[in-house]
Amino acid sequence: MPFWILLCVICLCVGCVGRIEDAAKFDFANEPLAPSPSSPAGSGAYGAASRGAAGGATANAGRAGRASSAGRAAGGVSAGSGGAASSGGAGSGSTGTATDTFDPEQPNAVGASVGAGTLSRPALGPAPVVGGKVSGAPFVLVKNWDFGANGTIKNMNDLIAEFQFHDQFNTIANGTKYSAVTVAPTAATAIAASGLGLPNNRQPVEDPSRPYREFTADSIKTYVRPLSPSSTMVNGAAHDTGNGSFTAKWKLPTGGSHLKQDVLWESRVRIPKPVPAFWFSLWTAGVKWNKGAEMDVVESFGTPNIGAGAKAFHVNSVGGVDKYKYSSWPSELSGLGVPSADRDLAEWHVFSWVYLRDDTYRVYFDDHLVQEGTLIWTLGGRSGGEVIDMWFLFDFSWGHTEVNEVKMSLPASDFPVIYELDYSRVYIRE
Repeated sequence: MPFWILLCVICLCVGCVGRIEDAAKFDFANEPLAPSPSSPAGSGAYGAASRGAAGGATANAGRAGRASSAGRAAGGVSAGSGGAASSGGAGSGSTGTATDTFDPEQPNAVGASVGAGTLSRPALGPAPVVGGKVSGAPFVLVKNWDFGANGTIKNMNDLIAEFQFHDQFNTIANGTKYSAVTVAPTAATAIAASGLGLPNNRQPVEDPSRPYREFTADSIKTYVRPLSPSSTMVNGAAHDTGNGSFTAKWKLPTGGSHLKQDVLWESRVRIPKPVPAFWFSLWTAGVKWNKGAEMDVVESFGTPNIGAGAKAFHVNSVGGVDKYKYSSWPSELSGLGVPSADRDLAEWHVFSWVYLRDDTYRVYFDDHLVQEGTLIWTLGGRSGGEVIDMWFLFDFSWGHTEVNEVKMSLPASDFPVIYELDYSRVYIRE
């Protein structure tokens, strides 16, 4: 045949071989789809397959000029998995928002997405700040809640898609324990709320002129303020203040040895304006609780024993065995090598919880190890106990009706308390 025809045939064959090779590397034909938006929380297959050599995706989601004091990860880093098939159990929920897409034809796509919460449908985004402190294969980013107009949670609609405005027990004040109640962003997201003295026993709804949550270019700010604009004093026992707390709709089916996967949860936060009795915590727990299992990745509240402002915190499990006791927050932090100058929570800090499949865990405050121990993710943390799920809670509150040091009255003019969240990310690995 003529040479030019032979050349075309060779090119076509080479192209076919290349396509077949690509398909062998990235075989997603048998991967489960992410749960649809109508799927109830807790449905769907969790971690049915890993992406293999494609990893969790490479991303360039770093924002120029916003490096953390802890060395926030910049873009262009891989959150890939080691290529092992997942053994994950069933039951992670997903909201299936528009940002949950991942194109298997573009495994090295640049950008950012929330992710569907599974190893087979991960998020786009950076690797964890403390990833280098954990030996073994890299972690896969499965949930990338990056707040602000430049992030993946850009506005209230995105927030509503991914989060609920009550805890896993359908209460808006940790039962009736928190002095401030969580305010719903819309009437459609509000729930019944008895025992708190609220009008019609209903969760308050946010007034846009007095927001409890506000998006900046690169964060979300949440506020605690009096529920009534005419208040001159508020009382911690009266539940007459509101807050902007929220809880992720997505959850893990369990944790530790029952999950058979390692988990890393990382959040970058600050408290630019605390007031006496502020109450801040990032924590996990199940829909069943009996003195555990629970992990308080960070908890800080304004009591006289830690001085003015937000300059100390504690870290502990409930139902587990902790190495460090935190009977005195400042003394324990000093013993762990955290300089006093680095503890100001008005500045940005990264809190990271690493929970391994052998039931051991570590918590880092920026680069400092601030807690480690063992926690079995069952009801009460008991060996052989009932396996429970794992929820991710963001409490930006004020006061507590059962802690006398923060059960107080304050002038309304002292408010608002301001909390600010840059991002929160969940990583998984086999």
